[in-house]
Amino acid sequence: MVKATYPVSPAVVDWVISQLGTHTTPVDSLPLLKEWQAGVKTPTLSEIETVSKKTHIPLGYFFLQTPPKEEIKLMEFRTIASTSSENPSRDLIDTIEDMEQIVDWTRDYLIADGSGVNPIVGKLKHETNVGVIANYIRQVLGLSTNWFETKEPSFNYLRDRMSEAGIIVMMNGVVRNNTHRPLNIDEFRAFAIADTFAPLIFINATDSKSGRLFSLLHEFVHICLGVDDLFNDRHSTVKGVSKLEILCNAVAAEILVPTNLFYSTWESFISRSSSTEETIHKVSHFFKCGNIVVARKALDTGKISHVTYDNIVQNALKHYIENRKSKDSGGNFYNTKGSRIDKRFLTFVVDSVSRGTTLYSEAFRLTDTNRHTFPKLVERMND
Repeated sequence: MVKATYPVSPAVVDWVISQLGTHTTPVDSLPLLKEWQAGVKTPTLSEIETVSKKTHIPLGYFFLQTPPKEEIKLMEFRTIASTSSENPSRDLIDTIEDMEQIVDWTRDYLIADGSGVNPIVGKLKHETNVGVIANYIRQVLGLSTNWFETKEPSFNYLRDRMSEAGIIVMMNGVVRNNTHRPLNIDEFRAFAIADTFAPLIFINATDSKSGRLFSLLHEFVHICLGVDDLFNDRHSTVKGVSKLEILCNAVAAEILVPTNLFYSTWESFISRSSSTEETIHKVSHFFKCGNIVVARKALDTGKISHVTYDNIVQNALKHYIENRKSKDSGGNFYNTKGSRIDKRFLTFVVDSVSRGTTLYSEAFRLTDTNRHTFPKLVERMND
């Protein structure tokens, strides 16, 4: 019996091929696509489904006459605009779409519950003073100047404060639960959606611990300014960065390393260090943040040169790469899953399910769980 074939538009085939090889997208479908492109072979439905699954391109796209126009609004808010970031990977696209669905669902939930807009979003949209913004953030998050002295990990501490303030903070290092689709840190570190009802921050968990901490604050500044952001500055760039990004970076650094404490701490350690690099390491340990943050503060305050700063950045990136290669990818499923989901958002989902306004199937989709893992996740997060 001859299998039915389904011609794919040459323009669509060309577009699919253009998507291959970007970041983590596999290229093992290329030979078959080349046959379709040359007209040597007309694909069967099974072959189209296979290519769709391997490339993560939606099945319906293959039956269009012209390539889809995917308008990824967040791409307009890239921190660093470059040719390499113009064509987002399917991994980034799927992650953004997943987070947009969470924002949409949460907005509907809050409106139905009678909640108003979140007053933090856009509160400082016309403010440009680093000190004013930093003080506002300390106020709304209930932070003291020396908040970093808390025994709790700094990232968890700030994340919980932000969640209490109505910010959805999600984190993942892969697309959904697919470990074969790791998120590429060279493509993006984090992003923010400044929705007035359900503002969201997404952190790329493949970043270093210090990188995640900085990104969390960087994106929170964007929420306060009311501006979406796709944070893709992998190399802590100094030149060619917009005034907005310079402002967000400066505020994040001020929260992590308050200037008035930095001066005295720097002077205290520099007299007991054999090199500038050792001083930076000691100061970063004191403030519980990364070397790059301290190096940038030292650069901005005239303590080090641009050359020294660039060396610190390169060494930090090298150290990150070495650690990633030796890192064990194992771990408890529920601990990992719990770290990905905003606790407040999960309570909303559970509440909506209990009221009967959200189906279990929808709850599973929103949380990337199933009928077995969802109740266990809820139980773990309530412990």
